[in-house]
Amino acid sequence: MPLPFRVQQRVRWSDCDPLGIIWYGSYLKYFEAAEHDMMRASGLPFETLRLERGVQIPRKAFQVEFHSPAQMDELLDVECGVAKIGQTSLTFRFEAYRASDRAHRASATLTVVSVVKETMQKRPIPDWMREALHPFVIK
Repeated sequence: MPLPFRVQQRVRWSDCDPLGIIWYGSYLKYFEAAEHDMMRASGLPFETLRLERGVQIPRKAFQVEFHSPAQMDELLDVECGVAKIGQTSLTFRFEAYRASDRAHRASATLTVVSVVKETMQKRPIPDWMREALHPFVIK
């Protein structure tokens, strides 16, 4: 079942090794782009969170599993959603598929933690943020 948010990314030459196979680290920027666009779609672009709302959510953990290699110029569907909203953290889930036939390319999770910028102490995820992310929670 597809995740609640989807973007498309094309595998470019700069994302590949000399054989035209995606370099594993390229998935990080694809997943980050999906996260960024999903947050914007929820009304919570990172600049608004950071500058206007004072919410800092640095990365805590990133885990990825590779299922099959994408090729240069391949169009990917990159899906994401909120897997868990904890007291002070959010966990996002990502899936990447070849757009033409849904060949599964990679899966990942990313956990971010809400902190006070000056002290880096954990702070609760605000209720307004939980509400804004609700449409993107994986059911």
